[in-house]
Amino acid sequence: MVFKRQLLAVSALVGASLVANAAQAQSSNTIEELVITAEKREQSLQDVPVAVSAFTDERRETIGINSVQDLTNFTPGLSYATNNDRIAMRGIGRFTNNRSSEGGVAMYNDGVYTSSVTAFARSTLFIERTEALRGPQGTLYGRNSIGGALNIISKRPTDDFYAEVRGGLANYDNWFTEAAVSGPLVGNIRGRLAGSYSSQGEGYFKNLNPNGRDEGGIGDQWQIEGQLDGSLGDGKLEWWLKADTAEWHNLGRGPGGRTTALYGIRDVTSPLQAALTPNSATLGLPLGTAATECQFCFNNDDGNYISLENNGYALNATLHLDNFDVRYIGGYTYYDYRLQTDLDATSRQAPFNLPISATSSPLYYPRRHNQYQEEVWWFSNELNFASTHDGAMQWLLGLYQFREGSNYTLSDARHPDDPRFENPTLFSTNPATQLVAAAPNPLRRYAYGSSSNVSESYAAFGQLDWQVTETLKATAGLRYTYDRKRSFESARLFCLFTATCPISRVSGRAVDVTAVASPGASSDPSVYLPAYTDPTTGLRHRGLKNNWSGVTGTLGLDWQPDPDTLAYAKYTRGYKAGGFNSGTTTLAPNVTTEEETIDAYEVGLKKTFGGQLQANASAFYYDYQDIQIPITGRDPLTDLNVTRFFNMPKARIVGFEVETIWQPIDNLQILANYSYLNSELREACCFQDPEDPRGIQEGVVLAGNPTPLPATGALNQDLKGAKLPSSTPHRVTVNVNYTREMAAGSLTGSLTWVWRDDTYYSIFNRYYNQAKSWQQTDARVLWNDIDDRFTVIGYVKNIFEQEGVSGADGTRINTGPNTGFVNRTISYVPPRTYGVEVQYRF
Repeated sequence: MVFKRQLLAVSALVGASLVANAAQAQSSNTIEELVITAEKREQSLQDVPVAVSAFTDERRETIGINSVQDLTNFTPGLSYATNNDRIAMRGIGRFTNNRSSEGGVAMYNDGVYTSSVTAFARSTLFIERTEALRGPQGTLYGRNSIGGALNIISKRPTDDFYAEVRGGLANYDNWFTEAAVSGPLVGNIRGRLAGSYSSQGEGYFKNLNPNGRDEGGIGDQWQIEGQLDGSLGDGKLEWWLKADTAEWHNLGRGPGGRTTALYGIRDVTSPLQAALTPNSATLGLPLGTAATECQFCFNNDDGNYISLENNGYALNATLHLDNFDVRYIGGYTYYDYRLQTDLDATSRQAPFNLPISATSSPLYYPRRHNQYQEEVWWFSNELNFASTHDGAMQWLLGLYQFREGSNYTLSDARHPDDPRFENPTLFSTNPATQLVAAAPNPLRRYAYGSSSNVSESYAAFGQLDWQVTETLKATAGLRYTYDRKRSFESARLFCLFTATCPISRVSGRAVDVTAVASPGASSDPSVYLPAYTDPTTGLRHRGLKNNWSGVTGTLGLDWQPDPDTLAYAKYTRGYKAGGFNSGTTTLAPNVTTEEETIDAYEVGLKKTFGGQLQANASAFYYDYQDIQIPITGRDPLTDLNVTRFFNMPKARIVGFEVETIWQPIDNLQILANYSYLNSELREACCFQDPEDPRGIQEGVVLAGNPTPLPATGALNQDLKGAKLPSSTPHRVTVNVNYTREMAAGSLTGSLTWVWRDDTYYSIFNRYYNQAKSWQQTDARVLWNDIDDRFTVIGYVKNIFEQEGVSGADGTRINTGPNTGFVNRTISYVPPRTYGVEVQYRF
């Protein structure tokens, strides 16, 4: 708290000093104007009544934005968790990767919607500009932009011939090479071709298994992008086409890769209490992360193997007519992501005898892994009509369509070495039928949950800007959105040697318990196809479908008394469609959520002082309703944690953000931003914390339970006042860069410091879900020759090897003498990395 008071006091003094000095400055050094397309028109950043963080390729190079995590450092209110590819803006984001439910931040690649944030990590060879729009963007962006929107704009073909090659080396056996060529082709058609390849051979996490590989950042990635553009009819029709493809073949690199360390103990005393089948957590095997030997160590045989295939196409066309433009934006993407994870968390592979009783010690195969997959394809079409005349009334109208199909497999857990799972028997309490053969299981699965999904969205929208006076402008926008979704679920579950299927201890065969563990019975109106079992595959299926709709919009006033000042106030209504918790192994009975809505109120001020100090500030208040949150609880039949969706009734989000650029003298630039965020659940009762089922942690408020309280079993908690996940209360970023001009070229030094406050990563605000505050310091040196042909960059990230945390989670031990102890899983940002990059332009 003392640090926070000092920080605020220093910030106030520095801010006052900056204003005074900038007002007196007579230097020719001025801040360069930045043109953005946040409101689907080209405008100066300082003229747009939206809280926007925008980064050109040049600025990204200077301050060191090379990853999505870097982007969050310089964008107030933005957070990202690498291990599960989830992004949040001002406390609103994505709390599940289920393909039947969207995130709260809309992402666009050249105006075409995308559901993965990985494209935002591309290098400046591909990206011209990155824009982050904070706050609901329900009128112009619509689809699930309830928290904000991100958009990247690619570098386009050039009028003159251009070519560039790049290469770099870094620690952890990291290297990359990139190249691009651009220019005129035939007539007025221009083209651009770019590609990159990167590889990392050493990992951030050490594998203590001598036959295994280290993980964390290891792998190979490549991508190729081609573009064409041109015009017809003397420039009346302009068109642009892009096609790109990318592949990953990684071991713990990228979303889903190894970023975590486990702290705690294992229950090694109750080998028959594990979920469905015994696992290493209860067999007395070595602790998977080997935390007693080193912090960033693990001991596995099967790694976090990641593969990704991504193919995308985008088309933009603009027809210039008298007084208005007609613009088409369309695209198609195919995305196939696969992740294999080690479930037994040990390097033990050899089978051994498991002592079940004094007379029974059947053979047990310890090796287990899971196959996760998101195979997704989507396309969208948007048609805009925008005024181009000089009148006081400017308007924009549009139509939008989106369709996504996906095959989503959350659980495909297997015993690859155990042939007994291939020919299971059906579960039965009748001894006469206990050995009836079930459908074959050739992949040796023991838990399977998947869904095939279709999501469609249609919208019509319009926005009107009225210049009431020379200094006052009024804005009104309205959008209607209709969403519908379908999901076809599949599930199967087996048990071996557990109390659920004692016959397996005698027969030595796995037992298919799908019918009792995944009945699929539900009164949920989304269930249009009741659950049934396919006798040939043993899979239990169910069909879901539902639709949602919402009216969103904005009302705002802008006051611009002079070219250097913009003050604005606005109200925005946001909406996000409901979804399904589909594809679980248990065919959850409560499967559907209602839509989310938000009423957002924001005021902002954008001010430039003497051309040398730019300060953009915004304050906001959100009334956030029906937040879609998955709650995890323990199923008493299977002893598995299962996740179900709920709509938390209400949250309140209050915040303040400021971004500044100060250029006090020629060649010196200071960038600083600060964000304050207070996001609280105001109504949220009554829910159970699987890691604290009896509610004994400090600060727990029990509610909605029988009186007197039952002696055993989980108890409900009232979560009013809990912080939303990934809502960092305070964050500060400062970058100082200085360029020295010389006869042979220029040398730029850049230093960045980031500090993040304590952050919870669950609505259960407990110590095991909290990341402590941390800071990081990065440095860069850039050399550019006088002809701007050569660029050499040297960099160090995380100079002081700070253990930055991007996620925290707890897992409770439920059996044995350590029952109630909560292990902690902490996700870390990369350690210290350093390297050099060389660029050459022809």
